[in-house]
Amino acid sequence: MGLTLIEAAKHETRVERLAVIRTFSEGQLIRRLPFRNLTGGALKFAKEKKLPRVGFRAVNEGYRRDYGAVANETEFVHLFGGDLDVDRSIVDLNGTEVRASQTEQKVRSMRLTLEAAILNGDANFDPRAFNGLSKRLVPGGVQTVDNGGGTVKLTRIEQLVDAVNANGGEKVLITSKAGRRQISAACRDVGGELYQVMDGRHWFEDVEILVVDQDANGQDVLGFGEAGKTTSFYCCSFGDELMTGLQGPFEGRYGISVRDFGEVQDAPVFRTRVDWYVGFAVCDDKAAARLYNIGPAVA
Repeated sequence: MGLTLIEAAKHETRVERLAVIRTFSEGQLIRRLPFRNLTGGALKFAKEKKLPRVGFRAVNEGYRRDYGAVANETEFVHLFGGDLDVDRSIVDLNGTEVRASQTEQKVRSMRLTLEAAILNGDANFDPRAFNGLSKRLVPGGVQTVDNGGGTVKLTRIEQLVDAVNANGGEKVLITSKAGRRQISAACRDVGGELYQVMDGRHWFEDVEILVVDQDANGQDVLGFGEAGKTTSFYCCSFGDELMTGLQGPFEGRYGISVRDFGEVQDAPVFRTRVDWYVGFAVCDDKAAARLYNIGPAVA
């Protein structure tokens, strides 16, 4: 069973790993996504395509034989991380706190990069990475809804949410800050309690809204950079058999690896390496959907 980073932190005892997990958990998407532990670096799964037929029978009759149709698919973990070098002179002159601050910045960059990859990753652009939701849910295809241009329409959001099956779990909406404001404004226009804020969490019709803001380069992850200066919203359901993160083991432990090499021999720098064998999978075709062709709000 996959665990979220918040749940995994409860079982962690190493201070440096706890600090890294805390920084990763600042992201709303990464904080909610569970991660399944994989041995061997690959997840092979059967994606359901057609259910077997059933029916009624008379006395002394047999049932008609039928079988479900599945498609065998495979997802892999990818090598993700970075080295952080801090010049010894900086540490000597300013103290060890400077090194801790630089390490935190590196981990925050990793979190922003990973969130952006889950949504907009392109294996053709970077074959070392994986395809994000935007490449798996192409506009006009199955599990996509056309907003029809202009600001977001509530009926289209409802259609997006209805396209996703949670199988007893919970669904989430993924958007930008600007997209969340559009949803809030549209709900205020029609009145009622479609949009609610409770304990700092935003909800649309009992579906929590998660915000993914900018990547590590300061670029909007879900900005209005799609065709016709539009953007997209996503709805997902998280779980081992739905949409899930993937992670492999490092030195017998699963999750994020943090190693302090101290001062290295080839340069007067202190080096810290952060590694994560990570990926994600959509194990059910109806565990994710996309609402596209959403224009910016008119001032």
